[in-house]
Order: sequence, then structure tokens, then C-alpha cells
Amino acid sequence: MNKTELNTQLQELQAARPLTWGKVISLLKRQFDNWALHELTQQGYEEFKMAYMPVLMNIHPDGITNNELARKARVTKQAMSKVIKELIELDFVVTETDSHDKRSSIIHLTEKGKKLVIDARQKVCELDKEYEELLGKEEFAVLKEQLVTIIKCHDEKHGLVGCF
Repeated sequence: MNKTELNTQLQELQAARPLTWGKVISLLKRQFDNWALHELTQQGYEEFKMAYMPVLMNIHPDGITNNELARKARVTKQAMSKVIKELIELDFVVTETDSHDKRSSIIHLTEKGKKLVIDARQKVCELDKEYEELLGKEEFAVLKEQLVTIIKCHDEKHGLVGCF
């Protein structure tokens, strides 16, 4: 394909400006991140970063290993270690050596971390209620079920069983 053909094809696609899945998901993610950051900042978590959210929300009350947390949060072990170091410095988590495997650590939420998780979950519940009012309770439930179906389908294709 020559330069003129490429330009023509690009112009045609841009003129159509279809509402693609990628665009919708990208905009929703950006809106959610901005909303969550604003809400948590308003509650006094000025040091909070959205990169912390998938980590903090996957820490079980009894703790979790770094490897299991990385799998559930869908990040590399190296990225997880970096985020955990930041969260330790901010007093959101602590670690202890795993009694069954001395090479591994168990990550626990601190009191500050537990409060953040509770506050974040409460805010998300408020957002769910807003969306239920906007779409209707049943329609919103169906939408979430359909999105979970898409997530699980994608996970199965990529061998990510049990991550959701």
C-alpha cells in the first residue's frame, strides 16, 4: 500500500469515528480512575495512586503472598515488589516472613490500609447506586454480568484461570 492509499484509508476511518470497544473501555477506565482519585483525595489520601488500587483490593484480611497478589492484581512480581515498597513507606501494608516458606513474605494491610480499603469500597458502592439509578437496577446488574463474561472469556484464552 502506498502513502496515498494509506492516507485515504486513515481519513476514511477517522471520518467514520466508530464507537469502538477500545474507546469505550479506555474512556470508562480514565473516568473511573479520575473519579476514584478525586474521592480518595477528598477523604484525606493525598498520597494515593491508582496503581495501588488493584494491589490493596486483593489483600485478604489474613494476608497474601507477593506471588499470589501479583497474580490476582495482574502485574509482574517485579512491579508488585515496587508497589509493595511504596505501600510500606506510606504505612498501608506490612510484610512478614512466611512461616511455611522463608523465601516468601506475607503482605498484610495496616490499620491505615484497612481504612483506605473500607473507604474505597464504600465509595464504589455509592457509585454503583448512582449507576443503578441511571440504568435501572436490573439493567446495571446485566451489564456487570456481561462484562464479567467478557473478562472470563479473555482470561481463559490467556490461561488466567481464577484471577477474577
